[in-house]
Amino acid sequence: MIEKIKPPRGTPGEIYKSISVDSRDFSIDENKLFKKKENGYILFCKSIYKKFPGLGKNGKYNSEYKSAVDFLRWDLKAEEYTAGTKFVLLFGILAAIIISFLIYMYGLESLKSLFGNIYIPIMITFGLPIIIFIYIFTTFQKYPLTQVGYEKVRALTFVPEILGYMIMSMKLVPNLEKAIEFASNHGHGKVADDLKNLLWEVKVGIKGSVSEALDGLAYKWGEVSEELKKALMKIRSSVIEISEAKRYQILDQTMDDTLTSIKGKLEDYARSLSQPSMVIFYIGVLLPLLLIIILPIGSAFSGSALARPIYLILIYNFAIPIGCLVYARSIIRNRPATYVPAVIPNKHPDLPKRNTIKIGKSSINVFLIIILVVGTLVIGSLFLQSNFGKTKYNVLLNAGYIKEGESITAAEFNCSKEELALKAENPKILCQAETEFWQDPDNDVTPYFLIYGLLIAFSLGFSLLLYSQSIYKRKIQLESERMEYEFKDALYIIASRLGENKPIEDALAHTRDFLSKSLISKSIFAKAIDNIRILGFNLNSALFDENYGALKNNPSTIINSAMRLMVDSVQLGVSVAAKTLMSYSMQLRNTDEVTKTLKDLISGITGTLNSMAKFIAPIVLGITTGLQKIVISTLTSISNSGALQEVSSAIEGVGTAIGGTVNTASIEGMATIDPATIAQLASSTTFLIIVAIYVIEIVIIITYFTTMIEEDNLVLAKLKIAKTLPVAVILFILTTIFTNMLF
Repeated sequence: MIEKIKPPRGTPGEIYKSISVDSRDFSIDENKLFKKKENGYILFCKSIYKKFPGLGKNGKYNSEYKSAVDFLRWDLKAEEYTAGTKFVLLFGILAAIIISFLIYMYGLESLKSLFGNIYIPIMITFGLPIIIFIYIFTTFQKYPLTQVGYEKVRALTFVPEILGYMIMSMKLVPNLEKAIEFASNHGHGKVADDLKNLLWEVKVGIKGSVSEALDGLAYKWGEVSEELKKALMKIRSSVIEISEAKRYQILDQTMDDTLTSIKGKLEDYARSLSQPSMVIFYIGVLLPLLLIIILPIGSAFSGSALARPIYLILIYNFAIPIGCLVYARSIIRNRPATYVPAVIPNKHPDLPKRNTIKIGKSSINVFLIIILVVGTLVIGSLFLQSNFGKTKYNVLLNAGYIKEGESITAAEFNCSKEELALKAENPKILCQAETEFWQDPDNDVTPYFLIYGLLIAFSLGFSLLLYSQSIYKRKIQLESERMEYEFKDALYIIASRLGENKPIEDALAHTRDFLSKSLISKSIFAKAIDNIRILGFNLNSALFDENYGALKNNPSTIINSAMRLMVDSVQLGVSVAAKTLMSYSMQLRNTDEVTKTLKDLISGITGTLNSMAKFIAPIVLGITTGLQKIVISTLTSISNSGALQEVSSAIEGVGTAIGGTVNTASIEGMATIDPATIAQLASSTTFLIIVAIYVIEIVIIITYFTTMIEEDNLVLAKLKIAKTLPVAVILFILTTIFTNMLF
C-alpha cells in the first residue's frame, strides 16, 4: 500500500525557513554546497547538550544574549548555551575544589616554609583556584557579547569598504539587488556575509523583497554600527530618486557622512589611549621603583618577610608582567583595524629557507649563529668572572677571616649568643656583624660579569631568532605596501585608457610604460601582458592562473580584490570598467585617509611608549638595583647603631621632665629590627637577576603593545622587539654599573 505524502503546513516563507542545507553561500559555485564551519564555542555547547541534555533543560536567553546570538547568526539554541555554561560552572567548581584539596594536603607546608608565613599559602591554596575559575567561567559566559563587541570594532574597517562597493554599483546601475550582490561578492567581514544571506532569504521567499530585507539588516546592525544603518537607508532611498544628479549627490553624501563619523570614532579611540599608556607606565616602570623601597622597609619594621626572593619573583616576574600583558591585550582588541597588512605565508618563494639568515649570497642556519654568539658570550663572561670577579673565599681571605685553604664556613664574626643560637637553627641566617660585612661595597661578591654576560647572550640570541623570523617577511610586506601605494595611480591611468574605449590589454600596456619605474608595473602588469600576448591567456588567467598568473604570489588583498573587480567589470564593457575602477580608486584613497588619520592621532602616544621601552624603563630599573643596596645597607646600619633606642629614651625623658608620660612602644618596636628578617631579604645578586628578567619582560610587553596599537601586525612587532631588546638590556647594564659606582 502506497503511503500518502502529507502536504507541508505553514506559509511558504516558513516552509523555506525550515529547509536545512549545508551552506547558504551559493555565490562561489552554484553546483556545489559548502559546509559552514562552526567555531569551537558552538561545537562545545552542542556536544555538552548532546551528552547531558538535562543541563540545558528550560534554558532561555535573556534579551541581551538573544540579540547577540541573532546578530552573530549562530546556530546555537538557548538550551545548548545553557548546557555549556552549566557544565563549565559545575566542572570549574569541582576542579577548583580538587586543586585546593591537593595543594592543602601535599603542598601547604612547602609553601609555608617558602613564604615564611601561613597567610600567602592559604590565599594560594583557596583563593587562586577560585580566581582562575571565576575568570574562565565569566569569559565563557560572556563570549557571545565579546564577539559582538569584536564585530563592532571590525565594522569600522569593513563598513566603508562595503558601502563603497554598493555606491559604485548604484552609480553604474541603480538596482538595489545588483548593488548588494556586487558588494557581498567583493567585500569582506561579517557585513558581506550578512548581505549574501540577505539575498538568499529574498530568493527563497523568507523575505518579501530586497528593500524589506535591507531595512531589517540596517536595524540589525544599528546597535553595532550606526553609520551602516544610516548609510543603508540612504542608499535605499536613492533608488526612488528620478534625477541622476540628485542620486549621485545622495550617494556621495552618504560616503562622506560615513567617513566623517568613522573619523570621529577614531579620534575618540586615540584620545582614550592616553590613559592606558600612562597606566602601563605607572604599573610597569614606577611601581617596581616604589616597591623596592616599600617592601624592605616594611619587612624590617614589621618583622615580616615581604622582600624575600619568592615575593619579589612573584611580584616582578609574574604579577606585574601578566597584569600589564592582560591590560595591553584588552586595549589592542579594541583597536580598529583600519589597515590589514599582507599575510606572508611561510612558503612564499621570496623567503629564504626556514630558520636561515642570508649573509651575502649564502644562507646560514640561524641556530648555528645563535649558538656561536651565545656560546662566545657565555664563555667570555665565565672567563672574566673567574679572573676578575670577587668570590666569598677571596674576600674573606683578604679580610683575615679565614686562612689559606680554609673553608668559608670557618669564618667567625662578632655574633651575639642569641644570634649564634639562631644561626645554629638555620645556617642561612646572618648575624648583624656578618650582614654588615657583606653589605660593604668592597666586599660585594655579586657575579656581575656572569650575570651581564648571560643577559646580553640571551637578549641577542632571542633577538636573532625573532629577526630571522620577521625581517624577510617584513621586506615583502613593505614591497606590498609600496605596490598598494602605486596601485591607486595605476588604477586611475587604466581607467582613463578604458574611458577612451581601448581594450584592457592596451590599457595595461600603457600603464606599464607610463609607470615604468614603479614596482607594480614590473612585477604585475608586465607579467600579465606577457601572459596575454605570449601564452595566449585571457585576462582572468593572465592574472589568477595557479601556475603562471601575475598575482600568483602577491600577498596584497587590496590589489587582488581590485584586479578581480577589474576582470568582472571588463566583462560588462570597457566603459563600465572605467567607471568602476575610477570609483574604486577613490574608495582606496578614502580608506588611506582613515588609516592615516588614526596613525596621526596616536603617533604622539606611540612615540612616548617607544622611548619608554627602549630608554626610560631600562634606566629607571637600573637605578632600582642601586637603590635596593642603599635601602638594605641603611636598614642594617639602623639596626646596629641603636639610634632609634636613643630617640625613644630621649622622648621618654622629655615626658618625665614635663610631668607626663609618653607612649614610646611604637618607637621601641621600630628600633627592634630583627637581623634574621634582614638576612632573609633578597641579596644583591638575587635582586639583580629578578630585575634583569623583569626588564626583558616589560620591554617585550611595551614594544608589543606599541606596535600593535600602531598597526595590527605581528611580523612588525617581532621585528621591533628584536631591535629594541638588545639596546634596552645593554642600557640597563650600563645604568646598573654607573649606579653602583655612584652609590
